[in-house]
Amino acid sequence: MDLAASRAHVIRSAFLLLLLAMGVSARPLLLEGFVQSGSHVGEWNPRLSWSFHGLAQLDQMVAAGVGFGYEAVPGRPAGLIDARMQVRLPVGRQALPYLDVESGIAIRPVLEDSYLMWKMGGGFDLKLGDHSSLLAGVGLAAVGRMYGRLGLLLEL
Repeated sequence: MDLAASRAHVIRSAFLLLLLAMGVSARPLLLEGFVQSGSHVGEWNPRLSWSFHGLAQLDQMVAAGVGFGYEAVPGRPAGLIDARMQVRLPVGRQALPYLDVESGIAIRPVLEDSYLMWKMGGGFDLKLGDHSSLLAGVGLAAVGRMYGRLGLLLEL
């Protein structure tokens, strides 16, 4: 199996696992899309990255799920498959603070060069309507990096 086929297989498997997990639950499905930029702590050399996640709401404030994206780590850009947990804090009405954590694998063209990727951070969930929010956050990531991100959350 060549590299493109193996990547497609991993992405397809992760998506099917997400659909299976969401199918056995009557809870709402949340879709998140982020555009983010990060650089080493203490420097400003931003690199654009993106990610999409599908999350199951465990209750009104906690959601967990899986996602994929692209990480532009200097010298080590990679595709990302990860798990994400987000906890909204019960403070405020229109702008809810949240904490989040992600952990997954950054897949490189040579699989032996792949590495563990994690992120921890927080931000604000700005309500746009009953089923949508604008997410703005910052945090720390693997390889001594900090990041800022802007995203959209849709509740299905």
